[in-house]
Amino acid sequence: MFPIINKSTNCTDCYRCLRACAVKAISFSNKQAKIIADKCVLCARCIAECPAKTKTIYDQTAQVKKFLQEDAVVLTLSPSFISYFGCDQAEDIYAAAYALGFILVEETAVSGAGYIESLTEQINDKEQFIISSHCPVIVNLLEKRFPKLLPHLLPLATPATYHAHVVRKRFEQPIKIVHATACLSEMHDDQSVQEIDAMLSFAQLEQLLKEANVEAMEKFRAKEPTYRLSGQELILTGGLAEQLVDKGVFTNEEVIHLSGIKDCLETLEGLDKKLVKGIKFLEMMTCREGCITGLNLEKNDSILNKRLQVLKREKRYAHLPALESVETYQRSFHNKWYQPKEAPTEAVKEVLQSLGQFNRHKLLNCSACGYDSCYEKAVAVVRGDAEQEMCMTYMRHRAESRAHTIVRSIPSAIIVFDQDFMIQEANPSACQMFAPYGLQEGNALFEYIDIRYMERVVATGMGIRDKIVHYADLDLWTRQIIVRMYDTKNLYMAIFEDITEQEKKRLELETMKQETLEKANQVINNQMMVAQQIAGLLGETTAETKITLLNLIKQFEREKELE
Repeated sequence: MFPIINKSTNCTDCYRCLRACAVKAISFSNKQAKIIADKCVLCARCIAECPAKTKTIYDQTAQVKKFLQEDAVVLTLSPSFISYFGCDQAEDIYAAAYALGFILVEETAVSGAGYIESLTEQINDKEQFIISSHCPVIVNLLEKRFPKLLPHLLPLATPATYHAHVVRKRFEQPIKIVHATACLSEMHDDQSVQEIDAMLSFAQLEQLLKEANVEAMEKFRAKEPTYRLSGQELILTGGLAEQLVDKGVFTNEEVIHLSGIKDCLETLEGLDKKLVKGIKFLEMMTCREGCITGLNLEKNDSILNKRLQVLKREKRYAHLPALESVETYQRSFHNKWYQPKEAPTEAVKEVLQSLGQFNRHKLLNCSACGYDSCYEKAVAVVRGDAEQEMCMTYMRHRAESRAHTIVRSIPSAIIVFDQDFMIQEANPSACQMFAPYGLQEGNALFEYIDIRYMERVVATGMGIRDKIVHYADLDLWTRQIIVRMYDTKNLYMAIFEDITEQEKKRLELETMKQETLEKANQVINNQMMVAQQIAGLLGETTAETKITLLNLIKQFEREKELE
C-alpha cells in the first residue's frame, strides 16, 4: 500500500508541497493537491512542508497490536531514533517496548559490520563505478528517473532489510518484525516489505509506547544493546564511504559522497562516465546530512548535535562484540520509468501566451507556483498536472486587469491621493469631470478642488459617505465617498458621482413648490379680503334691517295705544 494518505479536501492551495518536491510528483486539479504515486520517490518532503497537514503516513499500529497479541514480535530501530527521542530516552524506549510484549528490541546498527562485509564482496565483483543503494529514496530515483544507471547501483538490500534478514536467521520459531524508522521510502521498498512485517514512524512508535505499563517497564530498565553498534555511521552522509576507505576498499580520491535530494538529482542528471573517470564509489543520501534529518527529524535539535549523539551512542557500546554476519543478501532492481504524458509544443505555447509569457525573454520564472520555470509549468498544464490559476503573476495581472477595466469604465470619477493630498491616480471620468481645472496625476489635489472633507478623513481615518458638494464655477453637483484604501497606510480614495441633473431637477421642483406656495398664499389672502368685504356688507344690511324692524314694532305699539 502506498504509505502516504492524502486528505486533499484540507488543501489550502499554497503550492508549498510542490515547491518542496524535487521530482514534481504532485498534481493540482480543482485547487487540490494530489500525489502522483508512480512518479513519487517517497522523500516525504511534502508531508513535512504541508502547513495544513493534508498528508499523513499510513498507520500500521493496529496491525502491530494484533501481532503482539498473537505472535512473537521483534522491534528493530533505525539508528536515527536517537535523533527523535534523544540518547537519554533510549533506555525508556527499550523498557516500554519489552513491557508491551516485544521479545527483542534491537537497533539495526548492530548488523553494520556484516553489511559492510557483504557490500565489500559485491564491490569486488564490479569493474565500473558504483552508486550506493543503502538509501531507498536513491533506489527509487534510479528506478523511476534514471533506469539507465541501474547497472551501477550496488545490488544490496538496505541496512534495515539486511538486519531483518539477520534477525530471522537467529530465531527458529516464526517471528514478526516491526521496524521503526524516519524513512518513508523504507515502508514501500519491495524487498523491505518481504522481510519486515510492519513499519512505524517514530511518532507512531511514541504513541504506541505510551500504552506500556509503567510498573512493568521497571523490570526491563537494564535492557541495552548486546552487540556493537557498528552501523551507526551508515546513517550519516559520508559514513559509508569513510568505512570503505578505512578498510582499504577505496582511496579517498576514489569516493565521493553527497546528500540532499536536489544535489543528488543534479548529480544524476549530469552523470557522465567521462566526468566520473577515476571515481569508483558514489555515496548518495537524499536527506540532508543523512538519515538524521528524515521525516519529523529535521527540526529536532541542530544537525551538529544530532551527529554527535549518533556517534556518542556508537562509542558507548564500542566494547561489545560484533554481531556475526550472514551470507551476502543481494537484491534486484526494476525499471519503473515514469513516462509522462505528451505535451505538444504548440499547446505549451498557447498556455504560455494565455499566461502572458510570450517569449523566453519575458518568462518570469518566479517559481511561486512550485515549478522551476514558466515553461515547466505550462507543460504541466498541458499534461493535466497543473492549472493556469496556479500562476500568481497571471492571477494578479488578471485581477488588476479586471479592476483596471472597472475603474477606467465606471462613470463616476475616482481620485486616489496620499496623506499630503497629492494625486496618485485619476480615472478618465475624473479627468473629464474636472476638465476645466486641468486635473493631473502628481499634482496637489487642493490646487483644484475644496478638500475640507478629505482633510477630515485623513485626520480621523474615518470615511465619509454620501456627502453632497457643489462646485459653482463648474455648475457641478457631486455625491462623494471618501475612504482610506484597504491595506494601505497613506492612500485614500475619493469617488465623485455626478448628480448635477438630479440636483437641477430637485432645485427646479423646489422653485415650482415655492411659486405654488406663494400663489396659494395670494389666493388665500384674496379670499380673506373678499370674505371680510362680504362680512362688512352683511353687517350693514343686518343693522338696517334691525332698525327697520324696531321701527315697525314701535309703530305697532303706538297703533295699539290709540285704539
